[in-house]
Amino acid sequence: MQRWRVADNKASENTIKNNPEVNPVVLRLLAGRGLSAEQIKKFLEPSYAQELHDPFLFKQMKEAVELIFKHLQAGNKIVVYGDYDADGICSTAIMHKTLSFLATPGKTEPAAKIDIYIPDRASEGYGLKKSAIKNLAKAGAKLIITVDNATRNVEEVEYGKSLGLDIIITDHHEPGDILPDCLIINPKVNGEQYPFLGLAGCGVAFKVAQALLTSPPTPLLKEGEGNHSSRTMSPSPYQGEGRGEVFIKWLLDLVAIGTIADLVPLIDENRVLVKYGLVVLNKTSRLGLKKLIAVARSGVDKNGNNREIDSWQVGFQLAPRLNAAGRLNHANNAYELLVTENEAEADKIAQQLNATNQERQRLTEEIFQYADTQVNQEDKILFAVDPNLTPDPSPYEGEGRNAPWPAGVMGLVAGKLTEKYYRPALAVTDKGGEIVGSGRSIAEFDVTAMLEECAEWLANFGGHKQACGFTLKSREMLAPFLAKAKKIAAEKLAGVELAPTLNIDLAVSFSDINEELYAALQQLRPFGVGNPQPKFLTANLLVVNMLNMGADGQHLKLKLQAENKILLDAVAFSASEEWKRIKVGDKIDLVYYIDRNEWNGRREMQLKIVDLKYNANTTN
Repeated sequence: MQRWRVADNKASENTIKNNPEVNPVVLRLLAGRGLSAEQIKKFLEPSYAQELHDPFLFKQMKEAVELIFKHLQAGNKIVVYGDYDADGICSTAIMHKTLSFLATPGKTEPAAKIDIYIPDRASEGYGLKKSAIKNLAKAGAKLIITVDNATRNVEEVEYGKSLGLDIIITDHHEPGDILPDCLIINPKVNGEQYPFLGLAGCGVAFKVAQALLTSPPTPLLKEGEGNHSSRTMSPSPYQGEGRGEVFIKWLLDLVAIGTIADLVPLIDENRVLVKYGLVVLNKTSRLGLKKLIAVARSGVDKNGNNREIDSWQVGFQLAPRLNAAGRLNHANNAYELLVTENEAEADKIAQQLNATNQERQRLTEEIFQYADTQVNQEDKILFAVDPNLTPDPSPYEGEGRNAPWPAGVMGLVAGKLTEKYYRPALAVTDKGGEIVGSGRSIAEFDVTAMLEECAEWLANFGGHKQACGFTLKSREMLAPFLAKAKKIAAEKLAGVELAPTLNIDLAVSFSDINEELYAALQQLRPFGVGNPQPKFLTANLLVVNMLNMGADGQHLKLKLQAENKILLDAVAFSASEEWKRIKVGDKIDLVYYIDRNEWNGRREMQLKIVDLKYNANTTN
């Protein structure tokens, strides 16, 4: 059962006075987030021209740009070293396309060769690896630029330098106590001066691209091709702007996908990048993305009508298909989808990723169902351990029960346990002889800080407060590691009520809900982490009709009457069995999103159910 917490969102008289054109409900929402009158205006009308920070605010950006140009001008081989998740794949494509654009043949300098390298999740794992560095150096690489990784790879950077390589790290992950001895572009590094810490890996890659393409020095762009004052979105390439300015804007579809996929907060600079990135995504010229959008049916609604692709479609339809490649096979497949200019190849890869995603879903659910039978719900932290790693494994009826669980779905399994029980969770498997795992957590528990306390058993680890990955030093380390993790969680969460909290933005009346409010709420998009879709509460609603919908009756539709006699429909997709027991005449309190239903040319307001409770005055 979720705890409901209704925010005390109020707007001051000054805020109301200075924003007469803003819907009062929206004003209360944004004022409740601590935004001033001026900040509210910027939030509702984010400006690409004014709200992107200068990339040279990164302390080492100037040196990084100069080093990149040095290698480009010399015609050297440059390798973009990426990562296998959607953020890493998009980051790799952004950096590779930018460098290739600058190294276009026909210039007086020799054309540099630009390659990419994405490690295999199963055999190599996350970050720089010495074996890969050795092979890249042997193949003639002179500069390695990482994207979305390597902030903790101190030894690997030293090894690369010993082979004569220059290395630039671009990343957004938390640093360790010691930094690699090379140029680092990461807003989270201690002493960094960049004003926004929340960029995804693709956002950091974009800032490097921005520095290379739109600000001096740009020695590989002809005069007049670099920085221009105009920063409005051009409807088509090369209209009214320099080639560098236009080129970088058409990278924003990749930035939007990676940023949404990596669950970073959609505020500040991320809000600008994603908002304009979705504009580009909806008219993208990338064949692979077009095919992926088609196979995921992201561009049409349930009735087959064309619809705008928003952050929801990216987060729940496009990004999972890109992620699936690295989880079960190799992420190179997803990368090729983003860069291919062959329509047949794009179609083939999109179909493959769709099939791989379906297999990923099946495996995740199968492993979760087994793990769900093994967890102790009384523990403060939950463990899902591959039965092959336990001394007395319980029967596992999965198709590949004698094979190790795929390492690429461990985070998803941990996430499903965390979602169901509101506990931190670790999922662990054997990856080619290495014992690896992923963790997911709750707001009250920093899972990566826990790994810091368990470092004596770990070969490496990293992550964020609520998500992590790790590798144990040996199989024998598993039992003491889990025991220590259990002890830490028990201590940190002692006395904490472990129940999810449903944060509700406003209590409103049905009389507040109309087309004007719906249109005003659309200005808050894109929704996501740090900018969730507003949730509203209305109490004491009478159920005047109810209908189970769908082939199996899995959906629910209620017609609800407020005390002021206003009637509105509310729908729940994949409704819980408890909700389906509601009867006509019951009274409920409802938490919901405000939506609009369009059917056969008709439009009407409709509520999407988030949660509901029987009201104390119910007749039930």
